Amino acid sequence: MIRTFLCSLSISLAGLFSQAVQAQVKPAPAVRDTSIKPILTDTSALRKDGKQTTPALTPPQKDSIYVTGGGLRLGVDISRFIIHFFQPYRTDIAIQGDIRLTRKLYAAAEVGYNRTSHSDTSYTYKGNGQYAIIGIDYDFLKKKDPNEKNMVYGGLRYGFARNTYEVPAYNIRNGYWDTEQPGSVPKTNMTAHWIELTFGMRVEALPNFFLGWAVREKILLSKNSPDGLSPIVIPGFGSGSKNSQFDMTYTLSYYLPLYKLRINETKRMEKQKRKEEKKNR
Repeated sequence: MIRTFLCSLSISLAGLFSQAVQAQVKPAPAVRDTSIKPILTDTSALRKDGKQTTPALTPPQKDSIYVTGGGLRLGVDISRFIIHFFQPYRTDIAIQGDIRLTRKLYAAAEVGYNRTSHSDTSYTYKGNGQYAIIGIDYDFLKKKDPNEKNMVYGGLRYGFARNTYEVPAYNIRNGYWDTEQPGSVPKTNMTAHWIELTFGMRVEALPNFFLGWAVREKILLSKNSPDGLSPIVIPGFGSGSKNSQFDMTYTLSYYLPLYKLRINETKRMEKQKRKEEKKNR
């Protein structure tokens, strides 16, 4: 009887001891999945049979960027030589250049020289000076090939000139008294400022060789010549007695590829897409 009681007690104590040991050992935490999972754009899509489907991920949109050539286009305005043929008293030299900035914008510049010499029985005139013009051109031509260099453009320019002129001798004749009054005007320095509105085109006649023409409307802003003694010619502008001047140029130029341009077309394509969507509504 006592042996049976002791066996039962020992078995009960062993069971309690094993339960206490198990209570002290904590279970290991579940392993978390730290891998990056794609975020579904729509988790509520259901099939016709009522089961939920996994929609395709929307790929991130990338900027539409292309690389095109950029460079300097240098040329000579040959129309200045034609002017000398019709107006032998003036000699002009003009060098033009433009460089591409963006898909549509070009920086443009021109420098030149003028020498004017005239002599007759009334007076003798001598003058010479330099000028510089800078501005921006916008290309209106729609191009299928981004590397195309032809242009149809409009632009705005600012011009500045410095000129020195003199009248070594003149004779003022009085017909009533039949007399002449001789005189002279010493060297006079002057500056002039003007703006230009221009429209023209440049065409690649041969690889990297361009022919171009442009029409210009020049508006004089200021000049500091003495009253009653304007120069015959303001370098780069034209007649010194006018406040506005229409001009036409014809240029032979050569293109020098110097660099590459990265042009982002994303905004333009999005804008074009929105226009097409409005048309289709």
